[in-house]
Amino acid sequence: MTSGELRTASPAPNTHHRVGAVVLNYRTPEDTWLAVRSLQMSARQIADVIVVDNGSADGSADRLRSTLPDVQVLASPTNLGFSGGCNLGIKEALRRGADLVLLMNSDAVLPPDALERMEEVLLTNPDVGIVAPVLLSRATPEKIASRGITFSDVTGRMWNRGFGTEYATVESAAMTIVDGASACVMLVRRQVFDRIGHLDEKYFFSFEDLDFCLRARRAGLQTAIVDNAVAYHEGSRSIGPRSPRRLYFATRNHLLMARQVAPLRVPGLGLLRSGFILALNAAFAMSSRDMSRPEALKSVARGAWHHLLRRYGDGP
Repeated sequence: MTSGELRTASPAPNTHHRVGAVVLNYRTPEDTWLAVRSLQMSARQIADVIVVDNGSADGSADRLRSTLPDVQVLASPTNLGFSGGCNLGIKEALRRGADLVLLMNSDAVLPPDALERMEEVLLTNPDVGIVAPVLLSRATPEKIASRGITFSDVTGRMWNRGFGTEYATVESAAMTIVDGASACVMLVRRQVFDRIGHLDEKYFFSFEDLDFCLRARRAGLQTAIVDNAVAYHEGSRSIGPRSPRRLYFATRNHLLMARQVAPLRVPGLGLLRSGFILALNAAFAMSSRDMSRPEALKSVARGAWHHLLRRYGDGP
């Protein structure tokens, strides 16, 4: 067990805590239906399941209302991005009295015991405000996709802990404090929203979750991975793995996040860090097999340019 891992007790779930779940849909009603059904089968009862249809304009909202009659479906007339769409659902969950808000992607599936195990960590660790399970790939469920996120303030580099390793090697019943976690599946105390507000809508897509976790840490609330809880994630279902916009948002928002949550006081270091972040994204673009190299590099350049211009929100 490493220094970041702590053993946790296993009290009975506190059913006095009201849990509200938010699932974001964007033109993936079949995936969303499966995600919601996995929540409805949770051993820990969820008071409110809220689906936000994020301006799909393809009949998704009506389909979900007809096939999930016990679920509230909020339909946004426009695509608010991941952060904006989640915020719409978070505000509704809090309005309904949620003490804990579960955020979940439409392409994720949560096993019945996962929520209860995540809640146990929050009940026994008052300094923890955000918890997440270990993310496993639905294509290769024995492999870890993310066991939390590590972020370097100095270089701006971030990476998913444990990526590609065997989940069987993870020590069970341990809580690991991390810099951040993916909002693919994330359980958040109400107090976090009270202290720092909601997801930053400037990001629109990507890096808003790490930004959120780092802001929570600055406010005194840690993020933890619950190593004996898992979720299965497919990934890239809404925007698509071959979309140049992925690289655009990744570059622009990586630079934005580093500037906002990790300002460097030493003259010149911020510029060096920005150059390093740009080089990381360019290297990824050069190695990508999902799109042409010129197209990928153009997306990186556009993301960097829009960051310089402070043009955020929805992209090209």
